Amino acid sequence: MSDLLQHLRQAVGAEHVLEGDRLEPYSHDATFMEAAPLAAVLPGSTEEVAAVVRACAAAAVPIVARGAGTSLVGGSVPLDRAVVLGLERIRHCEVDAPNTCAVVGAGLITGELQEAAAEHGLMYPPDPASVGMSSIGGNVACNSGGMCCVKYGVTSDYVIGMTVVLADGRVLKLGGKTRKRASGYRLIQLFVGSEGTLGIVTEVTVKLIPLPRHHATAMVGFNSIEEAAAAVSRLLGSGHFPAAIEIIDRSSLDLTRELLPPGFDPELAAVLIVEQDGNDPQQVHQNLLQIVEVLDGVDNRIAQTEAERDGLWRARREFGKVLMAMPSNFFAEDVAVPIASIPEMARRVHQLSLETGVKISIFGHAGDGNLHPTILFTDEQRPLVGKLAARIFRDAIALGGSISAEHGLGALKRDFAEEEHGPLAMGVMRDLKRLFDPQGLLNPHKVFPEQPADDRFLDKQPGWGVKREGAVRDRSELGA
Repeated sequence: MSDLLQHLRQAVGAEHVLEGDRLEPYSHDATFMEAAPLAAVLPGSTEEVAAVVRACAAAAVPIVARGAGTSLVGGSVPLDRAVVLGLERIRHCEVDAPNTCAVVGAGLITGELQEAAAEHGLMYPPDPASVGMSSIGGNVACNSGGMCCVKYGVTSDYVIGMTVVLADGRVLKLGGKTRKRASGYRLIQLFVGSEGTLGIVTEVTVKLIPLPRHHATAMVGFNSIEEAAAAVSRLLGSGHFPAAIEIIDRSSLDLTRELLPPGFDPELAAVLIVEQDGNDPQQVHQNLLQIVEVLDGVDNRIAQTEAERDGLWRARREFGKVLMAMPSNFFAEDVAVPIASIPEMARRVHQLSLETGVKISIFGHAGDGNLHPTILFTDEQRPLVGKLAARIFRDAIALGGSISAEHGLGALKRDFAEEEHGPLAMGVMRDLKRLFDPQGLLNPHKVFPEQPADDRFLDKQPGWGVKREGAVRDRSELGA
């Protein structure tokens, strides 16, 4: 260990190798999972990352790449006494307006990229709720999405180039500023969503699009969440594609009651927040009116000013803060189902809540079938959380969906991966893992099942459902 630490100090400078009490922020993410790292190393360049990886590979010591630590599945927890490789110092950002792209360091905060692009009249659309604190590297690792996915897509739709440090320290450069490329395998897509298990992404090139000049927002109320979910399916089937369409159920509305617009009907069972954007203000407004008509709700509110628009969004955007301020614990899930199956998924979640007596709120990105059932529970109910999560996972799979739309598998969901993908697909993934990381040193104990996904094991998971307060940055902004 002393030899390895000396090599790490030589690679990045002694001041950037953390030990002892300075390791606490690097021992956990946004879940309750926790494991002490051997050390935390903060390189400032791709070359320094490569030197760190070579040193760890020579010593056969595991490495966990870390962005801002906002993972909700234990993805950046250093299991197996690993060295944490923090990428927070690699934060360069070059917006190339003529080529409508940007070259950014993996440690750059996503919101900072969006702000830099906006200065050039451009837009980087992926917008996870943690946009103000999650890093680009972490977004790439989990193929993050957000509220605008229904119209603009997810992270993988925008990554056109990257620099990756492989498990032996070699530096692989892929793609570039060219938007179209049909020469060879799409290796970039192997690393997007791989959660740091195949290589360590240190720099990405992302394409940008023109920034819409105008937005129009409405909140549409319904008498049941099933009606709201059915309205989403009806809307998208009609040919309308809003920039965002979010769903919030009654229990979530109850939690955010003080943030809702004045005069809001307290009896509504669910609302949809829908937004349209574009460059012609009249056309944008007219499109929104048509969307509201198709949704056919019982309480329609269309923002007339920017202040009213912000007011309609407030309850959704600040839901994470509300959860963190609650005295009870919560566990926010992240499943996806085909759009036409949203009503049935919502029905199953509500039925599960009724059967167990545990409150489960539903909100999420309804436009692409991504729901966030959030389990709200007391200390006495904690033993039920793993079983509830398992039921939600399996219901999503049964409806042709996924157990994770944008958070990844990490350590908390890994044991359910084979139920979704099947043994053959997981076998191919393991083959890829062995090819890229033959020593198994990159983010071990993540993604791949290590035990049967049996309910008997779920209560032993230390990360199920308990929020963590305090971290490297303000976790009260974390959402889904």
